[in-house]
This record gives sequence, structure tokens and C-alpha cells, in this order.
Amino acid sequence: MTRLHYCRRCQREVEATYPQPRLRRVARAYFFLGVPFIPLLPIIGSDFAVMLPLTMLYLLGIGSARRVLDEPASCDECGADVEARPRRFVSRPA
Repeated sequence: MTRLHYCRRCQREVEATYPQPRLRRVARAYFFLGVPFIPLLPIIGSDFAVMLPLTMLYLLGIGSARRVLDEPASCDECGADVEARPRRFVSRPA
């Protein structure tokens, strides 16, 4: 996935690539894996032998998913980490 980012080393806006783009897609979907189980929370909370440890394993994976999503993009030309442009919301003129 390429987007325009500002590279301090190149001193201009460049195309940048995130490392492991497929893993980033999986990490984004990881947060929604638990949504179908929300109605089952009373059952999950009452089953201390199987369901509660599995829920804990799911919650441990959230840290790894966040780490993958928080990796900065790198400049395609020089390889330096780049910063994303802040999104500016400009109101329309009246």
C-alpha cells in the first residue's frame, strides 16, 4: 500500500511503503474476530476451563497486532522512516 508521506531525508513528499502489507491487513481484521462472540460473553465468563483461557490468548494477540499496525512506513527512494501527513479537514466556503 503506497501513500504520499513526507520524508525528512529527501526533503519532499514521496511514496512510501509499509513493511509486510499482507500482515497489516490481517492485523486490521484481528480486532473484529471477537465481535461475533459478544452475545456469548455470559457463557464465556462462566466457562473457566476452556473459553476464558482462549479469550486471554486472543487478548494477548492484540499487542502484536498493534505493533504491526504501528510500524512506520519507509521511503521507497532512501529507505528512511517517514511520517504521515496530518489529515486536514477544511470546511467548505459558504
